[in-house]
Amino acid sequence: MKLDNRLILVLVAVIGIYAIFLFVSDYNTISEKISNFKINYLPLILFFVSVSWIPLIIKWHLLLKNCEIDVPLKKSILVFFSGVAFEITPGQVGSLIKAQILKTSSNIPRTKTVPIIAVEKVYDLISAILASIVGIIILGIEPYLIIIAILVLSVIFFFIYYRPASEIFFKRITKIKFFSKYIDNISEFHAIFQKSTNVKIATICILLGVTYWFIISTAAYYILLAFDINVLDYLTVLAIYTTSILLGAISFIPAGIGITEGSIAGLLTLNGIDVSTALILSVMIRVLTLWCSVGVGFIALKFTGGFSFEKNSF
Repeated sequence: MKLDNRLILVLVAVIGIYAIFLFVSDYNTISEKISNFKINYLPLILFFVSVSWIPLIIKWHLLLKNCEIDVPLKKSILVFFSGVAFEITPGQVGSLIKAQILKTSSNIPRTKTVPIIAVEKVYDLISAILASIVGIIILGIEPYLIIIAILVLSVIFFFIYYRPASEIFFKRITKIKFFSKYIDNISEFHAIFQKSTNVKIATICILLGVTYWFIISTAAYYILLAFDINVLDYLTVLAIYTTSILLGAISFIPAGIGITEGSIAGLLTLNGIDVSTALILSVMIRVLTLWCSVGVGFIALKFTGGFSFEKNSF
């Protein structure tokens, strides 16, 4: 199946799920909430959504510079947003499009950029887990979830910083017949992976990721205020948003569609918001945070000149 067809299927699924959410909501509640939306909050919401991109752009550009990949800042930003457009794919694997764009437009081998993207996503996951731990504590959710989160973090850090573990992993890959012909590429992949995970770079990238979660959660908080929902404080909204995003991410459903929205609605309901209002809020939060970013990503993709795959272009 072609990539564009898959994207169409994802978008159809999104429309269908959101339609179901609104269908099961009370029509009068929907009408009332939408009509009472305080439009003066919209510039503030979009401001925080836009500002939330800054730490992620810095992280992406820093990882490129750290591996001596010299890409002009403007182009780096466009490539970053092009990747955002494809984050609606399962597990955000569509972000690898950034590697292909850099290969097509700047002849930078994918063996240099794919490991950077992989590390970037690992840092995203670590940041999300750290933010969600705060959320779990604030919401008073079952403490075993914190234990699971800590175990996941422990496994990630063990693989990254216990060098023998990663070396054994990459050596075993080279023994697999399919990968053996790419042994030089895999060696380069491993070298860049190690360079991108030194303690200094990791600390900066994780802090930038956590900063992103605080900023985007501020946008979610103002979305609630725009709908005249002022019974939840900022930290509770941060907890609800980050925990829901993580639940959606581990589902491996494209963009966590349905799971994330359902989690947001469920946690809002547990915190005193009626079901119909919670469902509306969950859809609006995702439209203004996720889908605005995806839209900007597709615009950026046009300015990168698109992309193409060539045989043996590694």
